[in-house]
Formats: sequence, C-alpha cells, structure tokens
Amino acid sequence: MDKQYSPWNRDLFADCAVCNIGVADMIFVSGMGSEDIDTGEIRHPGDVEAQVRYAYDRIAAILENNKSGFGDVARVVAYLSDMRHKDVYERVQGEYFAGLNMPVHSLIEVNALAWPGMLVEVEVTAVRPH
Repeated sequence: MDKQYSPWNRDLFADCAVCNIGVADMIFVSGMGSEDIDTGEIRHPGDVEAQVRYAYDRIAAILENNKSGFGDVARVVAYLSDMRHKDVYERVQGEYFAGLNMPVHSLIEVNALAWPGMLVEVEVTAVRPH
C-alpha cells in the first residue's frame, strides 16, 4: 500500500492510500477540508462555498497525482457542520462531477469537524483499472 502526505499533516494522517487489488487500484482519499496543505490553517473561514471548492480541488489534485479523476470515484462521504449548506455543497459537487454518473454518496451533518472553522469535509474512494 502506498501512502501520500501533505507537508503539515505528515504526523497526523495520510491524505491518500493506494491499494493494488489485482485488476485495479483502489484510491482512498481521507477527509479533505479547508486546511491549507502547507500550514494546516483553515482557509476561507465562514465561506462554505469556498471551503467545498478547496476540498474538491485537493481531491482532484490527489486523484490526478494517481492518474485518476472524478470518473473513477465510486463513493463519496461528506460531512457538513450545518445542513443548511446542503444546496451549496451539492451545487459545487455537481460542478466537479459534471457529465459523469454520480457515485454513491452519503451526506452527514456533524456537530463539529476536526478543526475549528471547518464547515465541510469530503472523503472519496476511487477505483482505477490497470
């Protein structure tokens, strides 16, 4: 299993783990939020749309790093600190999956996320055929 880390979270968790399952690789992207990849500081405080975009941009970069993309995503789990942001979340998510069949998806409201100021966290699992 290969693991990948951003500079600030190396001692906390991996951004991604890639497992070879024979005919494909499974790409597990951990929960991405608005933490700056270099400092861990929360970007775009109070702006759920910008935080969702930042999370999905981070996911896009990780998938691209692994020769994959949103077309390979099989599952999305997203956490919102306030379900009133559901429509904004779904609109932005739809932009990243435009023209693709949507994968299975869970959208969960939570009382708090890992760091104060985080409004959204998104994790994905992708399957990239060899």
